[in-house]
Amino acid sequence: MKLKHMKFAGAAMLLLLCTVPLSAGTAAENAAFVQGCSAFKAGDWNSAMILLRKAVAYPANNTPDSWYMLIVSEMYAGEYKSASADCDTFARSFPESMYSAYIQYQKGRALFYLGEYEKSVLLLSDFCHQYPSNEMYASALFWIAESFYAGYNYDEARALYERIVGEYPADAKAPAAQYRIETIAQRTREEKLLYLLRKTGEEYLSAKENYEKQLKMYDSSSAAANVKRIADLQKQNSDLENQITALKRENARLLNDVSAGNGNGNADEIARLKAKAKEVQELLDERNEGGGQ
Repeated sequence: MKLKHMKFAGAAMLLLLCTVPLSAGTAAENAAFVQGCSAFKAGDWNSAMILLRKAVAYPANNTPDSWYMLIVSEMYAGEYKSASADCDTFARSFPESMYSAYIQYQKGRALFYLGEYEKSVLLLSDFCHQYPSNEMYASALFWIAESFYAGYNYDEARALYERIVGEYPADAKAPAAQYRIETIAQRTREEKLLYLLRKTGEEYLSAKENYEKQLKMYDSSSAAANVKRIADLQKQNSDLENQITALKRENARLLNDVSAGNGNGNADEIARLKAKAKEVQELLDERNEGGGQ
C-alpha cells in the first residue's frame, strides 16, 4: 500500500515525518533514518520496519516521529506483537506527543489482531471517549464492532456497524460495515431456517409415528371414529410436509443470496455461507428420507 492511500493521521502528516531536517547525529545515524524513511514512503513495510528499528537504536533518532513510523510499519507488516509492545514503549517515552491518540488507536488494532478482543474494546472505547473529533473515530468504532463480531456478540456489533453507516457514510469503513450488517442478517436467517427445519422435522416424525400407530389400532367396530381421526392425522402430516416444502424454497433463496454476494464479500465468509446452506439442504434431504417421500 502506497503512502498516499493511507488514512490514519493523514498522508500529509506522514510525508512531513520523512522531510524533517536531519539531526546533528553521525553519518550512520542519519543514514539509518533516511533509509527507513525511504522504505516507509515507498510502502515497503518490512524494510521500513527493519531500518527504522535500527534507526531508533541511535539516540539522535529516538524521537516520536521515528517510533511512530516504526509502529505503523509493524502494523502494515503484520507484526502485531512488536507493534503492541512498541506502542507501550511510545506511551511511556512520549506521553505528551501529538501522536498519542494515533498510538492508542494502533494499540487497539494490534490487540484485535492478537485475539485480545475485550482489551481491544476497552482501549478503543477509551480512544472514542477521549478523542470524539479524531479522524480515526469511525475506524475505532469499526474495530470495536469487529471485536464484538469475532466474539459472536452480533447485536452489539450490528448497532455499531449501523452507526458507522448512518453517521459516517463517507468513511472508508462504511462499505465494510454495511457488508457486516448484511452478513449478520444472513446469519440470522440461517439460524432461523435451521431451527424451523429441526422443529418441523421433529413434529413431522412424531405425527408420522402417531399416524402409523393409529393405523395399527384401527378397529372395524369403530370405523367411523377412526376414519375421522386418521383423516385428521393425514391433514396434520400434509401440513407439516407443506412446511418442509416452504423451508426448501427458503433454503434455495439462501443459496441464491450467497451466490449473488460472491463479488462483494469476503471469500471465507462466502464459503462459510455456502457450507451452511449445504448443511440445511442435507438436513432437508435427511427429513425427506425419514418421511418416506
